[in-house]
Amino acid sequence: MQELKRRKLNDQLKNYELKLQDYEDLYQTEINIFESKLIQTSLNHQHIQADIFMTLLKCYLSHYTNRLIRQIRYKEACVHVKLVRRHHRHLLSKQQIVDVYPQIIVDVPKISLNRIQLDYLSKSGPNYIRSNQSSLHSYKHQEKHVQEEHKNIMNVITRYLIREHHIPLTATIIRELSQHLETSLHQQYTIPLSYLNIYRTRKEFKLMKSIQHRLKKGNYILRETDKSGIFHIGTSVDYEKKAEAYRQKTGAYIELDSNPLWSVFDKVILLLNDLRSKKYILSWQLDKMMPKREKIQLAYLYFIPKPHKAGTPLRPIVSSMSMPTTGISKFLDKLIRPIFDKHARSTTIIDGVDLIHRLEAYTTNGYLKPKTYFCTFDITDLYTMLPQEESLDILIEFLVQH
Repeated sequence: MQELKRRKLNDQLKNYELKLQDYEDLYQTEINIFESKLIQTSLNHQHIQADIFMTLLKCYLSHYTNRLIRQIRYKEACVHVKLVRRHHRHLLSKQQIVDVYPQIIVDVPKISLNRIQLDYLSKSGPNYIRSNQSSLHSYKHQEKHVQEEHKNIMNVITRYLIREHHIPLTATIIRELSQHLETSLHQQYTIPLSYLNIYRTRKEFKLMKSIQHRLKKGNYILRETDKSGIFHIGTSVDYEKKAEAYRQKTGAYIELDSNPLWSVFDKVILLLNDLRSKKYILSWQLDKMMPKREKIQLAYLYFIPKPHKAGTPLRPIVSSMSMPTTGISKFLDKLIRPIFDKHARSTTIIDGVDLIHRLEAYTTNGYLKPKTYFCTFDITDLYTMLPQEESLDILIEFLVQH
């Protein structure tokens, strides 16, 4: 009897899928016929802009079709949920399933998160790929996202076409590309999701909000660990104590009485304009290094935990990616990096794979002996222990030499 019911439900699911495919085929056939007729009409009447009209029509039909498909998907999902739950209960009755995944590190005496919330943080982790989030946003939000994506993509493409192929910005091919891209983005962002995907997305969203609420209420801090790439939960009091101890130990930080951001910004602008007026740099180099007022941000210090070491010390990181000097730093890195890599390659190990290749070559050359010692070392407070003036002198000496 159960087998008969299962077959009947599967047949219903197949019928829904066939209906969807038939609707899709019919839609494509009719829209192609209509488009060909419209193009023919526009050729006879030049004032009719067929491409713009077709873009608007496809957007409307796509929205209407997606609504119909969602209704069918909802009915399909209701049946599918019943099948999945029955199958899951059947498996649990036969065997015990054990999930294996890295566990979140909880470094507090008593945590207010329940087991479901902790398991979610353990399973997801920093590298977790979330399900499609479009069901959480309104149509206006999706439309805004489409416009932003369209603008960013077209900016990259048009710059390339102008620079490499000398195609003018007003060319017909660019206008047609822009229209096709916008239509494709609309279709991708408004494509209907299955009920199961919508249910999963909303469930995870509610769970995430509940975790954020409890972390804030308990005055906890959630951070990705330094080495293992999993989450760590600690108290804000512990973070503040360790951060203050680090600042006192290094003596490299002072508390600012005022925000120096705009003072630094003005100095950078003055310096770059002075270099340009003296013809030390070209116009395009000035544009590359010139900071944007609306994008700059003061550098800040933050910490990530190192639970693989005793006492879970904190690793300090200074984020200066939006400083007024970032453009200069990136430009100089592109100039100097190839020279450095060329002359320092023999004494530089890039990553673990490169280390293995070096060891293989070391063994092939007969240097690896039974009495060879391998030494490991750790540099404490690397960022603050490097003297800036001495580092600049070493860099100048290197550039003069090479």
